[in-house]
Amino acid sequence: MEDSDRHATSPRLWLFFLPVLLIVTAIVTVQQLQASNSEGVASATYRHGVVDVAIPYDAAHSGAGQLTLEVLDPEDQVLGHLDQPVEVAEGTGSWHEQIKLAKPLALDELVWHRVRYRFEYSDSKNKGIEGTESISQILRMPVIHILGQQSYLSGGPAAVRVIVTDSHEAVIAGRSSVLIELLVPEQKSRLLFAGRLNRRGTTEAQFLFPTGVVGN
Repeated sequence: MEDSDRHATSPRLWLFFLPVLLIVTAIVTVQQLQASNSEGVASATYRHGVVDVAIPYDAAHSGAGQLTLEVLDPEDQVLGHLDQPVEVAEGTGSWHEQIKLAKPLALDELVWHRVRYRFEYSDSKNKGIEGTESISQILRMPVIHILGQQSYLSGGPAAVRVIVTDSHEAVIAGRSSVLIELLVPEQKSRLLFAGRLNRRGTTEAQFLFPTGVVGN
């Protein structure tokens, strides 16, 4: 997933509070945003030119075969390809794979593309599994909510509530961390808080502002 204002593993979102006494910027870094099909639907994440997909399936028969995954542009040109042997169990399951693009794309370009998948049994007697998913429909990105004051006193205590979900309002799997920095013009940034989100994707960041800093 590419770095952007609302996405990426590791995505970064700059949040500007405009207080009476100083300006605070919170940097929220999500270290992992894993593709998940806990709801039985396809999902995808994107980072550094790699599309991480989770594709659910319903197999009529168990057996070995060949799985092919492709990222297609609107003209059906293949931009990324994965072909490997896998085994499926009878019933429902999912494939979790990574497709590396031949050339990294900006996120606003990727959303126009599709993921095509095809599984063919080694025993050709059984019908395979195939389908196509629009990336714009299955792509998941972090959504970050910040609850805090509009003004703070330098040298005083402060607290900010950070809540992170994916774009389907589900908790993001994996470990995630939060950094909050104070940015002062022509000065080195100052770390105010560093910590992890809990399993519900939230934390209350408590910290003290440095003394002698003012702004509007």
